[in-house]
Amino acid sequence: MFHIEMRQLPYNACHFNLSPDELRVLVEPWVRGQVIEVSDRRWRPDEATMTIIEGPELALHELKLGRGWRNAERVGKDVTRQIIAEAREVVHEQELAAAAPPPASAAPDPLSGDLAELLGQDAAWLLVAWRASAASSSGLAPSESLALAEQAVRSSRGS
Repeated sequence: MFHIEMRQLPYNACHFNLSPDELRVLVEPWVRGQVIEVSDRRWRPDEATMTIIEGPELALHELKLGRGWRNAERVGKDVTRQIIAEAREVVHEQELAAAAPPPASAAPDPLSGDLAELLGQDAAWLLVAWRASAASSSGLAPSESLALAEQAVRSSRGS
């Protein structure tokens, strides 16, 4: 079980007894720099901190009267750095996979005209990465998802 605390003075919120999948749903967007929602509040990674404790499930009586976080810290272990590092690796691998050129048999149709000229020499792969970035990062402006796609194509090309 995992327990998280979100903190941005003067606010803090705790969420207890999360499964690994429930935690992943919060941590992966967090490492992408996306806003997450915990306890009816929106938290931005550039303004707030996240602490993750791994430990046994806490019973209702252990959470009452505001004692939940202290009990989680007492019986659990702070795994924030480890979980964040693992999530960063997963996100990086997802971005590389989204930007990787498809096999020759599945290559996208070549672009022509002004759009191809604007997108540069990797126009076809950039379009594939842009679509993948836009699909996996809902809420981003098209220019922001294009920037992510450009970064992914550069990374996959080693430049």
